[in-house]
Amino acid sequence: MRRALAAVLALAVLAPAAARARGPSTSEERKRAVETTRKLEREPLARSSMDARKWLFQWIVEIPDVNVTSCPGPLDALREDEGDTYAQLLYVQSIFGMAAFQIENPKKASDTVAVQTAGVESVLRAYGAMRKADSELRYKELERLEKARKDGKLADVVKKETKCGSPEDMGPAPRDAI
Repeated sequence: MRRALAAVLALAVLAPAAARARGPSTSEERKRAVETTRKLEREPLARSSMDARKWLFQWIVEIPDVNVTSCPGPLDALREDEGDTYAQLLYVQSIFGMAAFQIENPKKASDTVAVQTAGVESVLRAYGAMRKADSELRYKELERLEKARKDGKLADVVKKETKCGSPEDMGPAPRDAI
């Protein structure tokens, strides 16, 4: 699984040229992207999930009209844990959740807090599905974020902890990630 995840992330190396070579996404692609994101939230460990992630990540990188930026914030512990495959899968899920949110809510695509919160919510849904498959799986940070979501305070936590204020604060866009 680690090799497959590495392959997903390696797509970012090849993608800048591809992004210049194609036009905007189609309505069919956007529909597929949202459906794929939701399926990965429900079934993050399904046999088909790595192929789905590869397609979705490559698509996000290649298209010029849905721009996802991963900012430093509450999911940093997942991103930084390179030895934990589940952590990496969950972190990538945030990118998918942000893209799906922008597709479903184009008028809010520039609302950084809303976009970042949608990414965290997507991670929490996938995490919940993973926990059903492995009841011993625990991430302290995700448990904290889940509590904030249940208390109706997730957006406040994301706003407080996310650093997207200036270009130097922002993490790489998927197409620039590697």
